Amino acid sequence: MKKVLVTGGTQGVGYQTVKMLVEQGYEVHLTYRKSAGVADELMEKYPGRVFGHKLDQGNVEEIIKADFLTEHEWHGVIFNAALGSGTVKEYAEQGTDLNAATDTAMMTVNALGPLWIYKKIQTMLEKKETPTKLVFVSSVGGGLAAFPKFTLSDGMSKCAVAFLAKQLAAENIYTLIDVFCICPGAIETPMFYSSTLKDMTPEQRKAFDLVQAKKRLIQPEEIAYWMCELMKEESTVLHGANIDATMGLASRPGIQTEAGLEHN
Repeated sequence: MKKVLVTGGTQGVGYQTVKMLVEQGYEVHLTYRKSAGVADELMEKYPGRVFGHKLDQGNVEEIIKADFLTEHEWHGVIFNAALGSGTVKEYAEQGTDLNAATDTAMMTVNALGPLWIYKKIQTMLEKKETPTKLVFVSSVGGGLAAFPKFTLSDGMSKCAVAFLAKQLAAENIYTLIDVFCICPGAIETPMFYSSTLKDMTPEQRKAFDLVQAKKRLIQPEEIAYWMCELMKEESTVLHGANIDATMGLASRPGIQTEAGLEHN
């Protein structure tokens, strides 16, 4: 049975990806930091098919000690765990000089964490005689486009993830390791809710949805579907791709700020 690792697999896109992968016949390992209850529920629902591992990917010492990372010959690794401008408040001390704690957390968790995990498993992956699919998750902000007033370290960290994927794709042109980066737009996840949606009235939420690409938010299962597609053998032709999964937002990032836009 092919094994796939999904970091941050207990909520949002990661949660939906775990469920879809299991339904498609994979053995799925997920990491979590605080959501032990959700991890336990998934393991109970899919006994012998889902395995949870507590890991703070912003802590290099935890990654060094995470033996499960090298105990399995991963068919795929989906680097999904990340902080946003809302969830970082639960991770880093707020109100520090220059807001440095937030900036450090963003860069460490979002960019250095995936780098460290890759370094941990690199030698093992290079020795494999079967293909491996690596999927990095960036964002429209940083990975594809720039938005005024966007948290600088958030965008910088997502840009670093996209660059890491491109660099690893270049280094694995002649190996069995396929590398991809997905850059989603605005997804209706707990992270996005905490940073953007939670204080909106129903009327404000309706108006907000209407100015999004395709007049709605992306649903987690839509991105999860393409994560699963990239686990297939046929995805090799997309090696090195930075995939725009924004429904057009990256092509027209000003839609959220354009005055007088008609939505016909």
